[in-house]
Amino acid sequence: MKRVNGWAQALALLGFFATLGMGRAQDDLDSLDRWVRDMHPAPFLRCEEQTWKDALEETRERWLELEWVDKVRATNALLQVLQDSHTAVSGWHWVRDVEREWGTVPVMLAIEGRALWVRASASPNLPEHARVLSINGLDAESCIAAGIDLASMEGPSTKATERNAVHGILPYVMAHTRSDSVTVAFVRPGSGLPEQCTLPGLRPRQARGHWKSLVPFQPVVDWTFPDRTGLTRWDTRRLELREEMHVKGHTVLKINSFSDGGWRKFHRRLDRGFDLAETWGAPLVLDLRGNLGGMSPRMEALWNHVALTRTALPTALVAKQSRRTLRSNQRAYKGFRKRWVDNHLQNSEEAKYIYQMATLPLGEVDTLQFRPQPGPNRWTFRGPVALIIDGESASATVSFAGAFQATGRGPVLGEACMGPAVGTMGNPHLMTLPHSRIVVSISTAVYMAQECRDWAATTPIQPDVPFPAMWQSEDALKAWLTEWEQAPNVP
Repeated sequence: MKRVNGWAQALALLGFFATLGMGRAQDDLDSLDRWVRDMHPAPFLRCEEQTWKDALEETRERWLELEWVDKVRATNALLQVLQDSHTAVSGWHWVRDVEREWGTVPVMLAIEGRALWVRASASPNLPEHARVLSINGLDAESCIAAGIDLASMEGPSTKATERNAVHGILPYVMAHTRSDSVTVAFVRPGSGLPEQCTLPGLRPRQARGHWKSLVPFQPVVDWTFPDRTGLTRWDTRRLELREEMHVKGHTVLKINSFSDGGWRKFHRRLDRGFDLAETWGAPLVLDLRGNLGGMSPRMEALWNHVALTRTALPTALVAKQSRRTLRSNQRAYKGFRKRWVDNHLQNSEEAKYIYQMATLPLGEVDTLQFRPQPGPNRWTFRGPVALIIDGESASATVSFAGAFQATGRGPVLGEACMGPAVGTMGNPHLMTLPHSRIVVSISTAVYMAQECRDWAATTPIQPDVPFPAMWQSEDALKAWLTEWEQAPNVP
């Protein structure tokens, strides 16, 4: 009798711990749902609330069965329902964790036509432009599906989602198969014969040199003038050492990010470069491929250098005050900065924004309207301008491209970017799920670049001159620019 009672007690204890584990696991999804509702000013701007609820319940049903990396995938796939690229799993954090555990493989992939390709490789055993059949036993279609689930999504941006998806494929496969190497089955270009190679995962520090050979360093604001010189002697020397996207006869300005680097250096290189571009009098090519966005004021500074009419960009900002944003907003409004803000409330949009966000009551949603600066801009570049974008042009870059296209400033080249012209979500805050420790970002603002009644019906910006498969279209792009510089489309 005592033995029966002992077994009963043991089973009850196991059931208690199982219930406790299930509760702790469900804390992740409960927390995620609460953060989305409490922090995001308009979480269901692009989807129905019921669609979110249904996806949340479906994720709950299989949550306990998933390994960690598959929980990362499921969490991001759930957040994709909101179609907000800033409300997603932080790719930097989960990929860094995978690299620490299993290493990294210096290979860049591309998705074209639902097939997986080698875009660039640091290993001679895996040639560029080879079609990938499988990785560690997972067929290419499964790898693509995993990458898409792990990608950021801003509206129904199919091409941009594919461009973003490739960055998560190899880290996912290594973590999912628990392997510190990748075995790639591929079709060799030229011969068309299937082959296989195994590439070991390298520690992040060991892999730096290999990655640099695939992604050479570029300044955040990178100028190339018609005589193939740069903004400084150092830039000119760098251009001499490697081939750039450049055609004689025009100036190229490539901005790799609106967030990286120091504020002063960004504006100094931007202003000095436009001064030199004016003296050349040549057409200007703005290359914003791969620019994931960043700080809106930096994007607006670029816009003011090329816009022929004064336009507020963005036109408005909708923000919500949560406990997390209240702390950060109040930190921004204190000390000497508080004195500056108070003194410039009437003549500075930035001061107005800082003050309004710091004083917004907890739980409130407010809209801040931005006004275009009065008077002509004497620093505006008035020559012909062309803009290049791709699937990885996102966030503030999309707002810039939308205004550029809407005002007819010049031709837009490339492929559909990540998001529509009406605006984007933004001001994300990082949060960590309590049980799985997955890091997610949650948008706390909506940037409006153009008036829009139905965000759910918007589509990504389409180029005026499309170049499919941008990573293979460099020669065609150069040929088009050669013709354009002879007779540029001046608005």
